[in-house]
Amino acid sequence: MLITLAGILAVVGALAGAYYFAMRPVSLRIAVGPANSEDIKVVQALSQAFAQAHSRIRLRPMQTDGAAASAQALGEGKADLAIIRGDLEVPKNAQAVATLRKNVVVLWVPPAAKAKGKKASPKITKIPQLAGHRIGVVGRTQANVNLLKVILAQYGVDPNKLEIVQFPASEAADAIRNQKADAYLAAGPVNSKITADAIAASTRDGGTPTFLAIDSAEAIAQNHPAYEASDIPAGAFGGAPAKPEDEVKTISFSHHIVARKGLSDSTIAAFTRQLFAIRQQLMTEFPLAAKIETPDTDKDAVIPVHPGAAAFVDGEEKTFLDRYSDYIWWGLMALSAMGSAGAWFAGALKKDERSASNSQRDRLLDMLTAARNCASTVVSGPAGGGLRNSVM
Repeated sequence: MLITLAGILAVVGALAGAYYFAMRPVSLRIAVGPANSEDIKVVQALSQAFAQAHSRIRLRPMQTDGAAASAQALGEGKADLAIIRGDLEVPKNAQAVATLRKNVVVLWVPPAAKAKGKKASPKITKIPQLAGHRIGVVGRTQANVNLLKVILAQYGVDPNKLEIVQFPASEAADAIRNQKADAYLAAGPVNSKITADAIAASTRDGGTPTFLAIDSAEAIAQNHPAYEASDIPAGAFGGAPAKPEDEVKTISFSHHIVARKGLSDSTIAAFTRQLFAIRQQLMTEFPLAAKIETPDTDKDAVIPVHPGAAAFVDGEEKTFLDRYSDYIWWGLMALSAMGSAGAWFAGALKKDERSASNSQRDRLLDMLTAARNCASTVVSGPAGGGLRNSVM
C-alpha cells in the first residue's frame, strides 16, 4: 500500500510540475526603435496589456536606433523578437510572426511658389523629370534613401545627377514650408500623421501638390521581392480638394514582427494568440494596431514563418496534452518499471527472512504430522502427577 501510494503521489507531482513548467510566464525581449516612434509606443502598449491580463507571455522592450539596429540585435541573439523592415537585410535566424503594418511610398512635388519677376520652373509630373533637381527624403534612415534609388534606377535616372537631402520627421514640415527641395519622398502607413503633415505643408498659395505615380510598381516588385505593387486611395491625405484627387500607383513594403529561430513553438504560438487577442483593445489608442496582420505562411515567403505562428494561423496549435502526452506516457511506464524494480529489490532484501519463515513453517508442519501420529498424550494434573490417556 505504501509503495502504491508513493507511486500515485509521484505521478501527481510529476504532472503538476510539468504543467507549472509549461504554463509559467515567459519573458521575451523585443528590439524596437527609434525613440518616440509609433512602433515604440505600440510595443509598450502591448507590454502593458500583456502584464495587466496576466498573460503567459510578457514583453521586455529593448529600444534601438531603428529597424536596422533591431535586426542586428536579433541576429546577434541579444533579442528574442524584433520589429524590422522587410526591405532591409533580414537576419538569417529571423522567422516571421506577424505583419505589424504596411507602408506606402509617396512621391510628390509642391506647387510652384508665386514670385514676381521670376520665371516659373518647369512643372515636374513624372519621375524621369526628377533628374537635376533636389529631392527631400522624410526621415533619417538610410533605408528611405535606398528606396528612392531603387525607384530612380527603374526609370533610368542616375542618382548622381540629382541631390538627395534628408530631413528628420519632426523637421520635415518646416523644411517643406521653407522650400528646401523640389520634390519629396515619404514612406509610412496610408494614415501616417507624419506624411499627412508633410503633404499639408506643401500646400501654398491655394495650389495643391502633384503626386508622382510609380507606374512601374509591378516591375519593381518583380525585381525586388520585398516590395509590392500598391495604390494610394484618392483623398487618403484629406483636404479640399482631395489629396490626391485620383488613385495613385506606388509600391509598398512591410514592417514585420520576427522571432529568433529556435524559440519554442508553443511560446511563439502563445505570443501570436495573445497579440491578435489584444489587438482590438489597442485600436482606440493606437489606430496602427488595426493594421497588424497574420504572416505569410507560404513556403516561398520572403521571410519564412515561425512554426509556432504558422500553427496558430492554420489552426493546428497543440494543446497541453498534445505536447506532453508522450512524456506523460513514458513517465508512467518509467514509474511502473521503477515499482517493479523496487518490489524485486525489497524481496531481495528479505531473502533471509523468507528462508527463516520457510524453515519455521516446515518445522511446524512436521510437528503437526508428529502430533497426529502420536498414540497418547500426557496431561499434567494439579498435583503434579501424570495421567496417561489412551488415544483411539
